Amino acid sequence: MGVVLLALGSRGDVQPMAVLAGALHRRGIDARVVALAEYADLVADHGAGFVPVPGRLADALTRTPAAEWLARTPAGQARLLQQWVARLAEGLTSATLATVRRDDLVLTGVLTRGLAQALTEAHGVRMATVVFTAQPPTLQRESHFFHRWFTGWTPYDRAGVRLSWLLSTNVGQAVTRTVRRRLGLPGRDVLRETRAADAHPTLVAASPVLVPPAPDWPGGVHQTGWLAPGPSATELDADLTAFLDAGRPVFVGYGSFSDFAGERDLGLVVAAAEASGVRVVTPAIPGVSAGSISPQVFATGPVPHDRLLNRMAGVVHHGGAGTTHAGLASGRPSVAVPFGVDQPYHAWRLHRLGVGPAPVPIHRLTAARLARLLDALTFGAYDARAAEVGGRLRAEDGVTATVTLLQRRGLLH
Repeated sequence: MGVVLLALGSRGDVQPMAVLAGALHRRGIDARVVALAEYADLVADHGAGFVPVPGRLADALTRTPAAEWLARTPAGQARLLQQWVARLAEGLTSATLATVRRDDLVLTGVLTRGLAQALTEAHGVRMATVVFTAQPPTLQRESHFFHRWFTGWTPYDRAGVRLSWLLSTNVGQAVTRTVRRRLGLPGRDVLRETRAADAHPTLVAASPVLVPPAPDWPGGVHQTGWLAPGPSATELDADLTAFLDAGRPVFVGYGSFSDFAGERDLGLVVAAAEASGVRVVTPAIPGVSAGSISPQVFATGPVPHDRLLNRMAGVVHHGGAGTTHAGLASGRPSVAVPFGVDQPYHAWRLHRLGVGPAPVPIHRLTAARLARLLDALTFGAYDARAAEVGGRLRAEDGVTATVTLLQRRGLLH
């Protein structure tokens, strides 16, 4: 048998699956990650097999005025994501059907639950859903990523979290329709599709520090912890090392979105650094070479989080699940400037944990507001709490817990 991991999405969706695939490979299990072709090197770094899907993340992050307007609401974000997934449906289906064997285990994110479920019907494969944030239905506000919509009226809140879970599956319906047609299976609505997928285990691959376990999660939901990448051997370049040695700066980055940032975004970082007097490390945007771009700001190429963040005075990021965990594990104060989806939840949780100031949504971020965040992170008020929380995260082993759960559930032979 082997394991096929469906990792449709950004780096934050691919890296944890690659980490898990690498761990399975080291245990002698054939593990293959199905992801956008641009992530081939990332998966290879973890030693797993790779199956490329044609398409680009850039197509999901195009910054048109209409897209930026839609991205300000959960419904608009879902619509944009749904359109992107639809463009990938045929290529993703072809790649998956070409690699999955009848005795495989398929681990899938929510976008491809219908694809995995169709394979269980047609070929009898085993499956489990893996989520990296607080998505499963619960009435515990701290444990659901749409907590801000809770009213306290149980019937409304219960209906809302169930609808949210349905909509998560619905975003991938174009893939579901494509694979069911190609396998000769009858069509199925999203309610039946979600119920069928829920009959198989769902793994919450997030730290209980960030996502508190909920007592009312459905019976098939199991929390295993953050799928943390192992220590990186990458060495920091001499210029960046010299900048860090001159005094701890603050890191300001936006995850996968950093690749699509423009001059306005970089200008905001420079202006905030100059206004606050706080030195900053930030990812180089396209067209800007790595190195010092002002006395206060150093633009860096790709650097693993574990090599960089613990040398910061603080961390400002977009609030993606992977970056949020990495920021917490660094033991440094952190704050998020979220775009949408799960990011506002992670931003809220950071503040609730006491490791940083209140978040500022990205569409409200100005140089003055970013300067205030830089000041707050370097004032020292959050250092002790951030160090305590970081120690708790570093003591966890989500990878081993995930593999153990899969074995106990009979999903790994």
